[in-house]
Amino acid sequence: PPLSPPPPIHPNPYPNTFHSLLTLAFLENNMMTIYTDCDSSSYYSGLPSASSSSLESKIHDLIKSTHRNVLPYTSNSGDDDVWSALMDIDGWGSRVRLIYRAILMDDNLKGKPEGWNREHLWPKSYGVGYSGADFTDIHHLRPADWGVNAARGNKQFGSCSDSSDCRIPANDEAAADTSSDTNRWKPPAAVRGDIARALFYMHVRYDGDDDPDNKDLVLSDCPSQYSARLGYLSELLRWHTEDPVDSAEVTRNLKVCERYQGNRNPFVDHPEYVTPIFGEPKSDGEINCFDPTSSPTPSPTSPGVSPTPVPPPNPTPAPTSAPPPPATEGACNGLRPGDVIPIAMNSENPDSVIFLPLVDLPQFSTVYITDNAWTGHAFYLNEGTESFTVPEGGIQRGTTFGFKVGAYGSSWMEDNPDRSFALSTQGDTILVYCFNADADGHINTNDWSSVNFLSGLSTGVGGWAPRESMDDSSDYDFGTSHSAVPTELEGFAAPALPRKKNYGLSLKVKSCKAQTSCTREEVLSTFMNLDSWEGSNTDGYNSGLVDKVYTISDSEKGGGWLGGINLTDAMLVGIGVVFVLILSCVVMLLCKARRGGTKQHGQVPQRFELATSKGANLREVGPGPNRHVAGRRKSSKGVQHDHLRLAVSQGLGNARRSSKNKNMDLV
Repeated sequence: PPLSPPPPIHPNPYPNTFHSLLTLAFLENNMMTIYTDCDSSSYYSGLPSASSSSLESKIHDLIKSTHRNVLPYTSNSGDDDVWSALMDIDGWGSRVRLIYRAILMDDNLKGKPEGWNREHLWPKSYGVGYSGADFTDIHHLRPADWGVNAARGNKQFGSCSDSSDCRIPANDEAAADTSSDTNRWKPPAAVRGDIARALFYMHVRYDGDDDPDNKDLVLSDCPSQYSARLGYLSELLRWHTEDPVDSAEVTRNLKVCERYQGNRNPFVDHPEYVTPIFGEPKSDGEINCFDPTSSPTPSPTSPGVSPTPVPPPNPTPAPTSAPPPPATEGACNGLRPGDVIPIAMNSENPDSVIFLPLVDLPQFSTVYITDNAWTGHAFYLNEGTESFTVPEGGIQRGTTFGFKVGAYGSSWMEDNPDRSFALSTQGDTILVYCFNADADGHINTNDWSSVNFLSGLSTGVGGWAPRESMDDSSDYDFGTSHSAVPTELEGFAAPALPRKKNYGLSLKVKSCKAQTSCTREEVLSTFMNLDSWEGSNTDGYNSGLVDKVYTISDSEKGGGWLGGINLTDAMLVGIGVVFVLILSCVVMLLCKARRGGTKQHGQVPQRFELATSKGANLREVGPGPNRHVAGRRKSSKGVQHDHLRLAVSQGLGNARRSSKNKNMDLV
């Protein structure tokens, strides 16, 4: 539990000057210096004046070129990682300072729900993602109470916009001067400036220029998760002024540079750089995020208005007799979860996967596969992705196709040559997806919100990652073999198999209802049944599965099951209907004979099913056309007292009593 009473974080984390000097001297002498060119007096020597129009680009070049070490998020080898760095630079002996609580907590509670975790000031879901230098850049990472961090989630930094919805403090465990509403989060006053300057650094450091792992991070008064724009810029500019740089922030900046990354945060060393780059804060009346002719982006003079987008040309209407327009190239084009499933995989080189489409694949649609982890908001980008565009004419449902195997095996395109799709023999995940086009037919493969998952397969130890891993504030480390299961696939089209190197799905058409074909639903049921999979650590899957044609019937065609069955199914249905009618007639004749006491003759089945009261024993007696069934019933004391004989001939027989009992019921 948190220690009480905690010393304040600001304005001076050290209780007195003498203790401050001793502590700082101890830290400086015992901190291993890796980079010796971090002195602030020389670090910025090549920058132009603050009034130069090239200031921002020059700062970007400097802090990027000197960012010489990218820490691992979690190290299993004992090397420095984000955990150890935070315990050093934000530590106080064996405790760490928590950013939103303004208290100290034992550092051995790291990663525990009752303890603390690693807060990304710039949320992962707003462009940082789960890989690359921005993911582990400790200039914007801080220790945070687990529960308070979860309450912040990915809210924008700012004051409450709706007083009726404003919570003070922001969380039961947060500092008293915090607040939050549905979309905004206001941290303690003592760290508001620190947070603002850390975010100014992120805005300039990461512009998505030449690194596929890093997006262009932008501070704005008009935030957008889609465009990696974080808010609220004007509020952060005010916090920068209200909470100026102090000695603790300067010390932290030096330690990050000398010990871990090799670069400094220029807005800590030179607060005067903020205004030339970000401008002055705007009032609410000066901010317009809803201009229908513009898209806002930040700039020194305005929240920003980009040029009016050029509307797409009006398409020429097709004649009513013409076929529907061609599919949008690269998009899902109507594909939905469960439409394309992997039915075989081989993780031993060469890796290969076989897919079974359960619907007709529209021409020019693009299907993606990846072994990157899905976090619930975005993909990790530490592994590979491949894409396959359906050729002209499409692919008929039930026709399997392969990745690295079969007729289309070489038609896949690698998303990034530096990160290949390579399944681990120790278990991995496969996610199959496509991208939905927007209303104008445009596709943005960097917009995770437009991802449409089709299916998944996990062969890793422990299966899919726990659901809490999908929380934006979660510290769950997916690594290279785990993934969260996309919500739309859970329990439907994403089985978790025991760890094996190779797998193949045993799909037996004769086990389906029609026996000559399977419906989409029947295939998906088989896909999710673990007993339907055959795995091995030595033998690969049956190569005959690729370029094979399964008969997939559509149980939804024509608005109902009967509307979608084939000729064989229709014959079976007809036979069933006739059988039911005959059986109904037999029952009616039997009832009539019983009521009238007369014998009714006619052609009837040679076997009856006779149901008797509880405790009866039935057996068939006698061969040939005069077979009969004898039954005996015992009383609760085990005494035999009933003897029933039902004679069966070519006509209907009579039930008669052959014992001295007065009554006998026959059903």
